[in-house]
Amino acid sequence: MGFMSRKVLPACASICVFCPALRARSRQPVKRYKKLIIDIFQDSSPNDRKISKLCDYAAKNPSRLPEIARMLEHRGYKAIRNIQLGAIRILVAVYTKLFSACQVQMSFLAVSAIDIIRSLLDEHQEDEIRILGCSLLFEFAHNQIDGTYVYQLESLLSNLCVLAKENGPEQRQRQLRSSGLRGLSAMLRFMGEHLHMPSEYDDVVSAVLCNYELSYIDVDSSASAIEKPGFWAQSCVEKISEFCKEATTTRRYLEPIFFYFDAGKHWSSRQGLAFTVLQQILHFMESFGNNCFLLAVLVRHLDHKSVSQEPLIKAQIVSIAASLTQQSTSEVTVVKVSVLSDMLRHLRNVLMASMDASLQPLLGDYTDFQLAIQKFLSELMKNIGSPSPIFEAMALTLENLSSTSLFSQSTMYSLLILGSIMAAQPLIIPNQQSFPEALLQQLSLAMVHPDSDTRLCAHRIFETILSSVHISEDTSNISVLSDQLAMPGVGFGSGLLQDTTQLHCKSRRDLDLNHEFESAAIRFTEDQLALLFSAVWMGSSLDNNVPGNYEAKFFTFTQTLQLSPARKSKDIFAKSFQLSLSIRAIAIEVDGHLSPSRKRSLYLLSSAMLGFVSKFYNISGILNQIGDLQARSQDPFLAISNCRLVVRNGVDSNEYGTPIDNAAASELLEQIRKETDISTESLVSLILNSSSMISELDLAHLKNNLLEMFSPVSGGWAFDFNAHSNRARPWVAVVNKSSSFDEKAVDSKDNFTMENGADFSAFSSNRHVLKHSDIIGVSQLLKSALEMAGTVAKVSSSTASLPFSAVTMKCEDLDLSAKRKMPVWANIDESKQLMPSITAECYEVYEMLSESHGKDGDVTHYPSINSDNILQLPPVSHYDYFLRAARC
Repeated sequence: MGFMSRKVLPACASICVFCPALRARSRQPVKRYKKLIIDIFQDSSPNDRKISKLCDYAAKNPSRLPEIARMLEHRGYKAIRNIQLGAIRILVAVYTKLFSACQVQMSFLAVSAIDIIRSLLDEHQEDEIRILGCSLLFEFAHNQIDGTYVYQLESLLSNLCVLAKENGPEQRQRQLRSSGLRGLSAMLRFMGEHLHMPSEYDDVVSAVLCNYELSYIDVDSSASAIEKPGFWAQSCVEKISEFCKEATTTRRYLEPIFFYFDAGKHWSSRQGLAFTVLQQILHFMESFGNNCFLLAVLVRHLDHKSVSQEPLIKAQIVSIAASLTQQSTSEVTVVKVSVLSDMLRHLRNVLMASMDASLQPLLGDYTDFQLAIQKFLSELMKNIGSPSPIFEAMALTLENLSSTSLFSQSTMYSLLILGSIMAAQPLIIPNQQSFPEALLQQLSLAMVHPDSDTRLCAHRIFETILSSVHISEDTSNISVLSDQLAMPGVGFGSGLLQDTTQLHCKSRRDLDLNHEFESAAIRFTEDQLALLFSAVWMGSSLDNNVPGNYEAKFFTFTQTLQLSPARKSKDIFAKSFQLSLSIRAIAIEVDGHLSPSRKRSLYLLSSAMLGFVSKFYNISGILNQIGDLQARSQDPFLAISNCRLVVRNGVDSNEYGTPIDNAAASELLEQIRKETDISTESLVSLILNSSSMISELDLAHLKNNLLEMFSPVSGGWAFDFNAHSNRARPWVAVVNKSSSFDEKAVDSKDNFTMENGADFSAFSSNRHVLKHSDIIGVSQLLKSALEMAGTVAKVSSSTASLPFSAVTMKCEDLDLSAKRKMPVWANIDESKQLMPSITAECYEVYEMLSESHGKDGDVTHYPSINSDNILQLPPVSHYDYFLRAARC
């Protein structure tokens, strides 16, 4: 047999050339994959056993995959051209099995598979062919392990969108749309995993949302759920929610959805398409941990040109945002602070629009918009639960306060509404919380704004913030507040401001004089008290104050005094009386830029302040004299009731400052100057003699301070009340320039301001010189520094589990104690007074150096010790150099 195959048959084959059975090629075995493919396509329907054999062969012989793909592609084109549905079904089944079996070798199959899918989707004669193409695309996208073919697949999105919008008979439409949306779901998942946003994303959103069903479809509810277009539309929305992983991406993917809602007017109904879709997106984003960006993007959409001039649509959007906020369970983040700032800006714009005569026909829509904003703010307050982010947003809003009256008033009214809402919400406020520093600085600057209504609002905002400490569990006041702030035909005015403040601040006006600083939830440090006193002083010098301004200043003064460590600080004791006496001196002076009516109000304000401070410190010896002063000042617009300055009811504020009122005020002031038998010096003596806080050693120094004019803070803050150029707040310089008694305040060096680190150069020029025994030596100074370092170490180690606010308060207390110790050794008049406190060794070294340089006549001498700069800190630190190099 071997002889025949080796010798005879080859010879016969060479002779009998026409015999096909004897040819050499016919004796070679057929390649197995070709036989497998031929066997597969001989059947009229897919045979899983034969297809599995082909897949096993392809997995074991990956080098044969290009030939297999080429052969399948050839048979596929032939079947599509001839519309052979059976062969197409077999082709789709073979490719589906190969995708799962050869994922690693996908590159050998991908090109031919994409061409087949495109050909299937382009066939419009048979709907089943396009359905099979969507099924094949779904399997191909789900079996991708990288993003190599993302751009090739993107070209198929237009075909899927056409399928998802197909019209016709109900059964045909349902099948085609389900198939198209199924393919879109796989495509969105695949592109989302590889952070690719398709160029035809707007068409995808339109195709998905036009098939969205308002009722949620659960895949486990019935087997036919996957055949519904609504199910796959919800699946696409879920895939879109997965894309929203940070702010920029969230905005890029959600804005086309918002544009679809704008074009179709889908914002109107609370249970409509917009609310249902956004509710589902919020649900999925919360499960992914990225829900904080949805509200931010939704609020930012209010500025888009498609809705910016439509207050009714904006009101509907904000109402949906309020409902979403109510359902949100996310934690407080910086994003919510940004959302709050944006809503305050929109509220300001609404208040400004109510004053525009051209927008009066839309006043009802703007009213609805304002009510929606207030409801949203109320829900946001409940969601935040802590006042710190709210205070931060208020400070950010005040940073951009304009000097124009209309803009500033609208900004302050929006903050006043926010403060009133905050006071009615059950916010969790920790005990012993210091007043927020950034907000205090911005409020202090607003208290010296050139517009009187803006200043009044600043004091009222301060009042509402303090009133939020005492939280009421009854939140029904929110609806009352919304009704009163709805602006039914009313713009800016005292009526709106008066109603909002009386609603929530009535209880705060009845504070007990024995209110303890240690038990207060919000308290002020000495530096903060100096800043607020300076704001009251600067605001009193303006010539456009109204009676409400004086009432607000009195309340700010009293609350600052009550919520500060006033009973333990001699500096605050002196500062409170000094401010009251300085205002009294301005009121009774003959000259000045203030009108007589405002001087009369200042006189009553100073009398009320003196009476309150005397009762606060329990100085009974001066109360009778203060009562006489209050009885002589008869102001038709202001009155003193229970040691509090209030505006009289039933008076016309328009008559304040008129020529008739000024004439009456001039007569009253002249009578007060003639009949007053109590001078400032006598009042100071009564104060010092009646107080138990003052020792004999402090009498002379304290008397000099009380006789001096009040001086506002001049440093240690981000601004300067005494600065004549303030880029952040240009009106501060205007206030200084218009004031007739601020120049005196600039020249007077206040000990209270110095001790708070405002001006170190004032230490050397102070008339009060300490004795040598009061000056500590170098060794004592080093010892105290070590003690302070140990204290800080103990605090830092023992407060690791404390909240941030508690640690902040401890650090502030340490800072204040250090500042109080500074003047003990820093107040030096001449350099010779420093020498006795230096050790003998140091003094001998110093003398030897001085003599050696003096004898040698060297041109390089050591600088002489000067008391004006020996204890000054360097102008900048190393960290400042780093910031300058980094351009921070």
